[in-house]
Amino acid sequence: MSGVQLFLKVTRARTLPVMAAPVIIGSVLAWQQGAPFQWALFVLTLLGALAAHLGANLINDVFDFDAGADQAAQAIMTQGNTVPTGSQFLLNGQLTMRAYRGLAITCFTVALLCGIVLSLFRPWALAFGVIGFLLAFFYVAPPIRLAYIGRGLGELDILISFGMLPLVGSFYVQSGTVTLIALLASVPIGLYTMAVLYFHHFLHWRADKSVGKITPVVALGEQGARIVGAVLLLLVAATVLLDVYLKVFPWYAIIAALTIIPVLFALRQATGDLKHYFRLMVSNLNGDLLTALLLLLALLVRGFTHI
Repeated sequence: MSGVQLFLKVTRARTLPVMAAPVIIGSVLAWQQGAPFQWALFVLTLLGALAAHLGANLINDVFDFDAGADQAAQAIMTQGNTVPTGSQFLLNGQLTMRAYRGLAITCFTVALLCGIVLSLFRPWALAFGVIGFLLAFFYVAPPIRLAYIGRGLGELDILISFGMLPLVGSFYVQSGTVTLIALLASVPIGLYTMAVLYFHHFLHWRADKSVGKITPVVALGEQGARIVGAVLLLLVAATVLLDVYLKVFPWYAIIAALTIIPVLFALRQATGDLKHYFRLMVSNLNGDLLTALLLLLALLVRGFTHI
């Protein structure tokens, strides 16, 4: 395995589209609202957000490993109802904690440099980055550890730091302002991203429970968490419809609300078997990205038809 391949696997770079989507949508929304599209600022924003995302993935693995969550999942994996999904390279000893921390510092340094440069043009740009870093860091880091306190606090963190903040922040970088339209547009994107993490908990909730990580699945039980998951998906569709009604997105963006249908079917079929929960995860991630693509296309169509 090459160094690049190892870096991509360790940082779980396959999750980058989840962060790229709100940044691109926020930037295009600003252009569609009349701001000139500034490519240099867009590239810096996207690079900084993606670097921060990778750093957050690494930090999450470091503190979950420190807490013993991944070791607990590995220990009971033979029961067939739990799978370790975090620091695989720490579990097999291929990389050290020092290496993980070094990579995380490197990623966050890149994000910080992007924020500093952006702040020369947009004074509050760095503030968006700092808030995002603090939310990502204290998601698992002591003394706050929002994911371990749980009961929805971790999900609220993800809603803001991986959905609303990057979309509104990228809108600000392009337009120089923050508007209600940007905030409204960020809600369905943030909720869908939050759902990605929410359904991920089903893969290892027993291990989480053993180390005192009170995720919604631990707090509610599988059946209760499935019901809340369905409500969360319906909220995604409802906020898309609300945004269409309020003309944040054009009327034809209504099709994006339909992406929750296959996810709801996958949720209904997920009955405790890991393979069903893996299918639910894939279906939800695909729905998230498809929704982002449909909303982006809707903004582009509306923008070009009004030129």
